[in-house]
This record gives sequence, C-alpha cells and structure tokens, in this order.
Amino acid sequence: MSLRIATACLTFACIGAAGQPDWPAAKQEALQTLVDLVKLDTSQPEGNEILAARYLKQRLDAEGIPSEIFEAEPGRASIVARVKGNGSKRPLLLLGHLDVVAVEREEWSFDPFAGEVKDGILYARGASDDKGVVTGSFQVLLELHRQKTPLDRDVIFLGVADEEAGGVKGITFMLESHRDKIDAEFAINEAGKGVFGRDLSYSRFEIQTAEKTPRRINLKAVGTSGHGSIPLKDNPVGTLARAVGRLFDHEMPPRLNETTREYFGRLAEISEPGKAEVFRAILAESPTAEDYERLRELSPVYHSMVRTSIVPTILQGGYLKNVIPSEARATVDIRALPDEDPERLFSLLKRTMGEPAVDLVPHPQTRPSHDPSALDTKVFLAFEKVLGRLYPGIPVLPTMSTGATDSAQLRDAGIPSYGFGPARPEWDLASGIHGRNEYLHVKAFEDYVEILWNVAVEIAGAP
Repeated sequence: MSLRIATACLTFACIGAAGQPDWPAAKQEALQTLVDLVKLDTSQPEGNEILAARYLKQRLDAEGIPSEIFEAEPGRASIVARVKGNGSKRPLLLLGHLDVVAVEREEWSFDPFAGEVKDGILYARGASDDKGVVTGSFQVLLELHRQKTPLDRDVIFLGVADEEAGGVKGITFMLESHRDKIDAEFAINEAGKGVFGRDLSYSRFEIQTAEKTPRRINLKAVGTSGHGSIPLKDNPVGTLARAVGRLFDHEMPPRLNETTREYFGRLAEISEPGKAEVFRAILAESPTAEDYERLRELSPVYHSMVRTSIVPTILQGGYLKNVIPSEARATVDIRALPDEDPERLFSLLKRTMGEPAVDLVPHPQTRPSHDPSALDTKVFLAFEKVLGRLYPGIPVLPTMSTGATDSAQLRDAGIPSYGFGPARPEWDLASGIHGRNEYLHVKAFEDYVEILWNVAVEIAGAP
C-alpha cells in the first residue's frame, strides 16, 4: 500500500511539474517577442497597428490558436485570440495596446525602434507602454495552450489599437461592434506595477483598480484688436489670463474612494512614522486643509490622487509685441475622479472663471465616468495570493492611476478591470514613458510574465 501511495504521489508531482512552463525558455521567448514588437513602428497618430496584429497572428497560427483581426479603419487593427475552458465560468480578458506615442528622434540617445538590449535593459519606444504588457499577455496565452492547462474559463487575449488617442478606434470600437469577441467577467490590463530599489528587490506591488478620466477643455476669449499703446478693457489676452489664473488657483475638494482609502491605509502600514502620520491624517474622520497640504508636500502624485486636477497646459495669443490681438486661446488638462459628472464640472469651472466673454469648449470625451473595480473580487484576491506566495512579505496595494487607460471603457461596460505590468525602479517610476529614452528592465519584465501566468491560472484554472 505504501509503495502504491508513493507511486501515486510521484505521478501527481510529475503532472504538476509538467503543467508549469519551462520558465527560462518561456521568458527568453517572451523577451524576443517584445523586441520584435518594439521594432514595429505603431506610433500615433497613424497607429498602423496592423503591423503588430499581423505579426502576432502569424505566431498564433503557428501554434494552432485561432485568432481574428478587426480594423476600425484600414490599418487601425486589434487582434483577438482565445484559449477555451470548460465554460463553467465567464471568460478572463488579458489585454494591452499595440499603439505607442509619437517620437522626437532627435531627443533620443538611441534608435527608439531598434529594440536594443544592453546591461539587462531594453531601450525602445513602447517597451514600458505598452508592448511589455501586450507580450506578457500573449506569452500567458501561449503557455496555457501549450501546457493544456485545465480551465474553468476561456482566456481571451486582446492586442488593441488606439489607446494612446483615447481608444475610439480600439477598445470603444471592439465593445460597440465586437463585444461578443471580448466579453468577459474580468479583465487584466496595464497601469499597475511592482516597484523595486537599487538592489532590484521589490518594495511593493500596486494593482490598479481605479483611474482618473480626461476632461480637457479649450478656452477662447474674443475682444477688440488695436494698437498696444492704447489699453482696451476687452483685451482678450488679459481676459483669458484672468480666467486661466482663477482656474489655476482653484482646487477641487478632496474625495477618497474605496481604492484610494485602502491605498493610503496600506501605505501607512509600511511607511516611516512621519509619512504614516500624514496618510493616517487624511483617513481620519475630518481631515483638515493642512493635512492635505502635507500630503501634497510628500508627493504631487498623492495630491492628484485625491481630487479632480485642473492644469493649464497651452496659452496662445497675439503675434506682434505692439498689437492687441482679436482673440486668445488656452487649453486646460483636467483629470477627473472616476465618478465626477462632466456637465456639473464644466458648469462649476465656468462660474469659477468669472469671465462671461471666455467660451469654454470641452474636448470630445473618449473615456467615460465609471466606478472603480472592487477589491473583494476573484482577480484582486488572486493577485494578493500569488504575489504573497512568490514574494512573501512584500505589500500589495490597490492604486488609482492619474493617467487614463482602456480600463475606463471596460469598467463602464460592466467588465471590472485590474491593471498590472512590469515593475519600475523607485527612482524613476515613469521609466521614460511618453518621453525620450523609454526603457524596461528585463528582469522585471520576466518576473511579470511569470506572475501574470500564475494569476491567470489562479483565476481561470480548473481545480
């Protein structure tokens, strides 16, 4: 009997080992896929995501995984593939965007589309935003297929177009025209991350469960043109300057949601006493303006996380030093808390400016208002469980990003979305994203692929 039991245990152990990917090989393959993808120029405004979609489809065809390409317009392509489960639970969607922001090549220290790996770092446009996430999701799909992992849910891969321009030709198009291809109970997207120090060890992991939404506006003041030597009361430059100044000085009231309340609460538990005191103060029943000012002093990111932000970014007016122009214009970048009502917000801003001669024109709204994703779902608990197992003792925090992603449309469509991507260094959390010399640490990327696979199995795997 003992021999039979021992033999059975050995058999099950071998089955379990066989169900795990060959991680050194899988990580090397994922890195090569990422290098291949960043060499494809899919930068906005053209996008041309069809280049990446065709590359991924060719790879999927070779694996025997069915896939489809959907074009909102010629060249603006998204790709969908699926590994089937037994259907007892609704699908899990893994996604990332194929487009990248434009490049000013003269500002870069290297070719942004060469995909150079040097000293453990990949340098390329899209390495961090967002082809690393695309590749991680893609590799997870390949490994689930290869390992024949038993699944209760279908796992869907989506490489989506047009995220950097708001998603109209990407996630919005897919939800409106091909919802059945990507419909899921949960989604895992970009925006969360691990954070590591100089010794490359992790200090925390952040799972994005909420995000602010862009609510940009244009302002226009019109007045009488004339000679600069004769002051005019309706000078549009002066009128606009007063309006912009009042918006700049106006601070929206701070508000916490489930995500930010939990974020600052968990941050207080792992921070030094002085910082922890600030975090606990804003979580108290009646925090003061001074408490929030201390939060701003710790980080402008924290300040932005607790309120709708109003940031003037462009001023245009006049063409000669001695001529009063007939009009002046400005653009204000507003990032609203997830549930902020746009119409109420714009009415408030108009009153705040106090300048009837200044027209306020909202930009087209591509990201809808939405509720944050809950913290008690299968997905968030899976991240906590997997990260606790792989990196015991490292805290896991829900977070709200101040930038926007396709998760806004997914959440608005009833698909709770959670953001997680490769880790970034504590001293440079932006890692060149949207700027020059974008980069990604290879070890962080490889760790991410393994974490994401384990999380996907935890959520979708059959017992």
